[in-house]
Amino acid sequence: MIKYRLGCPSGHEFESWFRASADYDAQVLAGAIECPLCGSIDISKVPMAPSIVTRATVAPPRPDNAIAMQSGDAKAALEALRAIKKTIFESSEDVGTRFAEEARKMHFGEIEERHIRGSSTLEEARELIDEGVPFGILPALPEDLN
Repeated sequence: MIKYRLGCPSGHEFESWFRASADYDAQVLAGAIECPLCGSIDISKVPMAPSIVTRATVAPPRPDNAIAMQSGDAKAALEALRAIKKTIFESSEDVGTRFAEEARKMHFGEIEERHIRGSSTLEEARELIDEGVPFGILPALPEDLN
């Protein structure tokens, strides 16, 4: 996992996690990352200080409620992602590994548009981006990785 500090032209900054730097590249090119404050999809990396952990590093003391608040925020975000993913799964057709092919056909008017989901290789995703085919990437949830 890699964490980037991101920003939009309005000066808003936020952080986001990605499985790899290539995932960030694919998502930003697809317009799948947007500023949480203004909705802009013109997103870029913002310089950030590296986090260096040494044996001498000691975590500063934190009040118990700060830890609980972070835990609650993470739980709320995870539940929101679960709800979004559930809605998408209930309202779309799983086309499996044919995702890139089906999305391309719909984009170019070869078949009727419908809501689909599936998987593609990184190369297929890059080709879709190059061709201007819109698509999104669903984040993996903890239960998806078991």
